[in-house]
Amino acid sequence: MKATGVVRRIDELGRIVIPKEIRRTLKIKNGTPLEIYSGDNGELLLKKYSPILEISDFASEVAESIFKATELSVFVTNMEKIISCNGANKNIYINRQLDSGIERAINCRTSKIYDKANLNTSLFGEIFVSNFAVCPITNAGDVFGAIILFDENKEVTLDNLKLGQAFAEFLGKQVG
Repeated sequence: MKATGVVRRIDELGRIVIPKEIRRTLKIKNGTPLEIYSGDNGELLLKKYSPILEISDFASEVAESIFKATELSVFVTNMEKIISCNGANKNIYINRQLDSGIERAINCRTSKIYDKANLNTSLFGEIFVSNFAVCPITNAGDVFGAIILFDENKEVTLDNLKLGQAFAEFLGKQVG
């Protein structure tokens, strides 16, 4: 565990304030769900909660199904990183942090095919594709992650987008 040198007191309602520097570094925003654990030696541990991680085995099966149906590479993400991958090199991409362009696309809450003209970023800075689809995984207005479809040699079509969107809606129902 990394020490920060910051001490906070609990107020009369049992609340503590997480310092701004730590929130910024860990990308903890207003409304970010946190899990609370107690350690064996009296530690209090906070961990960002991701319901997509709870169904990661299921998300892997979804990625495999989409890959088999479309022959496109598939990422399933939570709001921070890639949790499942099929078609692309798993060892390179699993647990890779999402870049800011992908985060913005997910937070738009709309399934869409992106190309260089409407997104000022490449896919993770190193995958050179002419287009890719982002299908946010939502439930009750909250965004939990996305399904991303791409291929270095072929276009993502509207039919591919609709398939990704259907699976994203299905995963959204599983996390709710």
